[in-house]
Amino acid sequence: MRNHKSKKIMQEWEDRLSDHGYRVTSPRRVILDILAESCRPLTPLEVYDRAREKSPKIGLVTIYRTIEKMEELHLIDRVHDHSQCQTVFRATHGHQHLLICSDCGLSAYFDGLEMEDQFEGIGQSYGFQVTGHWLQLNGVCPDCQKQSRNA
Repeated sequence: MRNHKSKKIMQEWEDRLSDHGYRVTSPRRVILDILAESCRPLTPLEVYDRAREKSPKIGLVTIYRTIEKMEELHLIDRVHDHSQCQTVFRATHGHQHLLICSDCGLSAYFDGLEMEDQFEGIGQSYGFQVTGHWLQLNGVCPDCQKQSRNA
């Protein structure tokens, strides 16, 4: 059952895809729903496995093409995981950074505006004009910390 936040995300994604000339088919809706509901980054194969539970005939090519279109439209971000590099997570409005639990994968975006000037300075010190960056922090979430202490 989708919560209010994921319903809103789904509607924004459907509108954005439609506005850019992409059809929002039933298989594509299944993929959007899975990504909107997830609290952690997913690999395309995880999306595929979950999608097949809802739509057994969905193809892996559909998963990859939908992910590609969503990434082009900045609806999702490619996330680098310590065990696998090819994961995706829903994007946010504006520029934010990502915090990921190394144990369960729970993820949250956070603001890092105070770091922007520092990044510019680093770029300048090497003669670069910084045009963008991606900051991702890994750690252990409160639930996993509790489980570790109780083990």
